[in-house]
Amino acid sequence: MTEAKDGAEESGGMVSITWEALNPNSVRFKSLELQNFLSYKNASLDLSDFIAIVGPNASGKSNAVAALRLLREIPSYGLPTAIARRGGFDQLRHRSRGHPYDPSLRLCFEMHGSGRTSSYLLSFGSVKGGQYKIKREAAELFFADGSSASFDRTGDAVRIIVSRKDSKPERFNFNAVAGQSIIPAAGIAGITVYEVLQRIQTVEVNPAKVGDLQEPSSTATFESDGSNVASIYDSLDKKTKQDVVDRLAAIVPGIVAVEVYHLADRLTLRFKQTADDGLTRTFLAKQMSDGTLRAFAIMVALLQNRRPTLLVIEEPEVAIHLGALGSLVQLLEAETNKTQVLVTTHSADIIDALPIDSLRIVWHENGVSNVARLAEHSKIPVRKGLITPGQLLRSDSLDPVIS
Repeated sequence: MTEAKDGAEESGGMVSITWEALNPNSVRFKSLELQNFLSYKNASLDLSDFIAIVGPNASGKSNAVAALRLLREIPSYGLPTAIARRGGFDQLRHRSRGHPYDPSLRLCFEMHGSGRTSSYLLSFGSVKGGQYKIKREAAELFFADGSSASFDRTGDAVRIIVSRKDSKPERFNFNAVAGQSIIPAAGIAGITVYEVLQRIQTVEVNPAKVGDLQEPSSTATFESDGSNVASIYDSLDKKTKQDVVDRLAAIVPGIVAVEVYHLADRLTLRFKQTADDGLTRTFLAKQMSDGTLRAFAIMVALLQNRRPTLLVIEEPEVAIHLGALGSLVQLLEAETNKTQVLVTTHSADIIDALPIDSLRIVWHENGVSNVARLAEHSKIPVRKGLITPGQLLRSDSLDPVIS
C-alpha cells in the first residue's frame, strides 16, 4: 500500500497536479449518477452554476442531497462512519416490491483546462447481517497539463496508473482493506479525489444548534447543521467577516456586526442590529430569529476559509422572510463564478428569481424517484412572459423531460 502511494507521489512532476484540486476554481461538477440509491433506481442529476431541485414532498429531493452528503463525508469521517451517519448500509439500498438492491454512485466533474470529464465511482454489494462490501471503487482524472491519474478497485485488488504527457504510464498494485475506501492510499489520484469531495458543502441548518452555546471545534469541516458555525466564523479574517455581515444585512435589515462571544469554555454569537429608532442593540444568538440564524450560517458556509466548489442548501426558504428570499438568491447567484449552488425548494419566490433552465424536476412514480430538466413545453409560456415558473409550481404544471 505504501509503495503505491509513495511511487505516485515521487513520479517526478506529478505532485503538481494536486493543485488542480486544491484550487476551488479549478473544479466544476457536472453530474451525479445514482443507481439503486434510496428512492432512486437509475437517475442522473445534471449540475450547473445554480440549480434548484423542485418537486412534491417525499418525491426524492432530499435523497439526492443525501448522496452528495455521503460522498462529502467519506474523506472527512471515513467510509464506515459516513455510512453509519446515513443510518447504516441497509438504509441506503433501493427497494422495489420489498426486494433490496445494491447502490452505486458516480460523480462527474471537470478539472479546469483539461477539456475532459473526470469521475469517481463507488459501488456497493451486500453481505449478511446488513453489512456491505465494496464491489468497485474507481476514479479517472484528467488534468490541464495532459497528465492523468486513475485507480480501480474490484473487490480488494487495486490498480493505480499515473501518466504524464509524453511519458510511459507508471502502474502500482496493492490489496485494499475490506470495507474501507482506498482514497487515503491511492497516491496522487486519491489526494485529488479527496480534495474534490471535500469541495462539496451541504447545508441543512438547525437554528437551535446555531443559537446554543457551542464547544470550540476544528475549523476544517463546517458541520451542515451549523453546530460549529461560531468556530468557523471566528477563524475568518477581518475582511471576510465583514463580507458575511454585509451579505447578512441584505437579508436581515439593520445588522451591522456579528461577534464571537466567549462564555467560559463555550462560544456563542453576538449580533448588533440597528432598529428603526436609530439605536443599535446587541443580541445573543439565542435571542435572534430562526431566519437570521439560518441566513448567517448559509453565508458562513459560502465564505468559509475552505470555500466550497459546490454549495448544497436544503430548503433555504424555511424561516426566512418571503421578502428576503429574492435577496438571498441574488447573493448566492453573485458567487457562482466561484461556487456552484444547488438548492432544494418549495418556494415559488426562489424559483421566480432563477433562470428557467436552472430547474430540475423530481417526481415519484411506481415506487421510484426520477429527476430531469424542465420540459420545453413548460418553458415556452415562461419565455413569452405569459406566466412565471413560480405560478407553474403553484399549479403543479412544471413538467419534466420524459425520456
